[in-house]
Amino acid sequence: MAVHCIVPARMGSSRYPGKPLVKIAGKEMIVRTMERALLADCFERIICATDDDRIAEVVSNAGFEFILTGPASTGSDRVADAARALGLDLVVNLQGDEPLVEPSVLSDVALELERHPDCWVTVACPLNPAEAMVKTVVKVLVDGDVAVDFTREVPPSDASRWFQHQGIYAYSRLAREEFASLPQSPIELERSLEQMRILGKRPIRIVQSPYASVSVDVPSDVAAVESLIHSVTPFRIQPGVAHERP
Repeated sequence: MAVHCIVPARMGSSRYPGKPLVKIAGKEMIVRTMERALLADCFERIICATDDDRIAEVVSNAGFEFILTGPASTGSDRVADAARALGLDLVVNLQGDEPLVEPSVLSDVALELERHPDCWVTVACPLNPAEAMVKTVVKVLVDGDVAVDFTREVPPSDASRWFQHQGIYAYSRLAREEFASLPQSPIELERSLEQMRILGKRPIRIVQSPYASVSVDVPSDVAAVESLIHSVTPFRIQPGVAHERP
């Protein structure tokens, strides 16, 4: 079955307002993220779901598709609204603050979703023990191939049991609509982690990645991402130059 990629983006991030349009090495972060999705070469369509005309204009000028949505409580709620309007089934939700996401990981996620359309799918990568108490680095506890807990802080002495969670989700129409139909749970609101709404109600399968997650959560993260862009092997980090509107 065809798998699509939706990148949710909003201007009103509480920790970093206007984040999708911040320039990273001269290019807006939302565009860099969508170009990484293009390099995965596994998606039927790549679409930005946004509630802001400024983001839509930047995305369109870069040659990508967009859809305007209304207000949404979380990225997955926004993706659910967009996918419903577009009539899509299998969708990978790539959060717009992942400008260095590894394309092969996106391919693995799409394949895992095709194999297990009844489940959610997400990504875990190695956790740096030094970041055990860093709240902007989300942690996931894994049992076999499924997630059993997500949190923002773990005791350093317990860090070896946890992985770092990466900002990618994948789900079918059925699993997505189930999530969207549920009210935000107290633990979801307490931890500010949308996946807690569905944890325990539907399996969340884990694709384990050897690549560290390098997301942009606060302004200080931009310099770190730019440093990586200028220092790692070009073909690993430079997005494709030519691309067509899906």
